[in-house]
Amino acid sequence: MAAQPYGFSIRGVKHVLTSWFVRGLAWMVRRLPGRWMPRLATLLSRSIMSLLPRRRRIAESNIRLVFGDTLGDARVGEIADRCVRNIALGLLELLRLPVTSRDELRQMLPVEGLEHLKAGLERGRGALLITGHIGTWELAGCRVAAEGYAMHAVARDAAHTATAQVINSARASHGMKVLGRDATREMLRVLRDNGVLAILPDQRVLEGGIVAEFMGHPAMTVTGPATLAMRTGCAVIPGFGGYRDDGSRWLELRPPLELVDTGDREADVATNTQMINDALGDFILAHPEQWLWLHDRWRMPGEPR
Repeated sequence: MAAQPYGFSIRGVKHVLTSWFVRGLAWMVRRLPGRWMPRLATLLSRSIMSLLPRRRRIAESNIRLVFGDTLGDARVGEIADRCVRNIALGLLELLRLPVTSRDELRQMLPVEGLEHLKAGLERGRGALLITGHIGTWELAGCRVAAEGYAMHAVARDAAHTATAQVINSARASHGMKVLGRDATREMLRVLRDNGVLAILPDQRVLEGGIVAEFMGHPAMTVTGPATLAMRTGCAVIPGFGGYRDDGSRWLELRPPLELVDTGDREADVATNTQMINDALGDFILAHPEQWLWLHDRWRMPGEPR
């Protein structure tokens, strides 16, 4: 698909510059040794925090909202810095996937809990892998695909088509197929074919969601995962990973969530959506440096930026 043209606007220029940057970054990291990625991620994250001070303010505000007075300013700043560094490292490792062998990927990202996925698929109704913008999320889907599973992920297309092409081709290099957020029919087909569908429901939605608690505070939350699971009867498996201080990575798949089915659809959607939020929140609270705090998660519709 050809990139869509943009007019001479500030937004259009930003899109073009972003696509050039991502393409250039992909070209570079595929020619550098993998051991250089952590150092490059540190440089990239420092640049991001310097160039986007508003994002730092949002990150630190979110961290304080969740943890209150339990963290000092130094620890808040450390979490913000480390989360951006982990995001940068995840981006670099994603872009490098086309030159990463399957064996290398397996060694990079050990996975625990595959038995939960296997058991869930034995029911024959597919599996919904619930994760978030957490740690090794970009590698996680490809790592599961490396075990031979039919892996799909729901993702928001990048704002500029050229950028999306680079990112999605990297994801596809290890067998992970990407579906758009509106591709409901395709999602249902994946689950009915007993495939695995990864969804990241940790971001704010402006419409089509409900208010649910997220780490102790009300947040607009997408109901799609709960609705899909209730409609198909698929297994709902939380999966999370991250980066350790020594540079190693981990991925864990947890036992399936026991969703409710009382016959009251509206109430069940709300209860099951809250259950998914709780699974995400519990992991983030235990590993705060792994999550994307830069996102304005708790801003409600109509509230100023």
